[in-house]
Amino acid sequence: EACSSGGDDSETSSGGGGNNNDKGYTVSGNTVVITLSNAAFSSLGNNGWMNFGAEGMLILKIDASTYRAFTNVCPHQGNSSQWSYNTSQDKFVCGAHSNSYPTDCTTAGTGGALKCFTTSLKDGKLTVNKS
Repeated sequence: EACSSGGDDSETSSGGGGNNNDKGYTVSGNTVVITLSNAAFSSLGNNGWMNFGAEGMLILKIDASTYRAFTNVCPHQGNSSQWSYNTSQDKFVCGAHSNSYPTDCTTAGTGGALKCFTTSLKDGKLTVNKS
């Protein structure tokens, strides 16, 4: 079973981390740096969110300079690939059982809240700290 659709289940595979500049991101430990202009991340601009499955996170564009990142593991049953985003309710919805999770990093859905990661944006690069 799994929890992403609606947006893009980009299979931007990191192959276990390291330098993936051609893929639009690099990984160093728990830090992922994403080049937002890379085509692999176009769904962030088009849909406002994406399931970045290769690094186990959901990314949500709040506005031109603000992004939030969350684990893509559903708190209910651990699914990670059937997500959609409900813009009118500002919630991620896991397709496995239709459970919804607010994007405020505190309000719990079924099984708990989505774990939030720290993000920062500079010069077109989004840095996500997954620790």
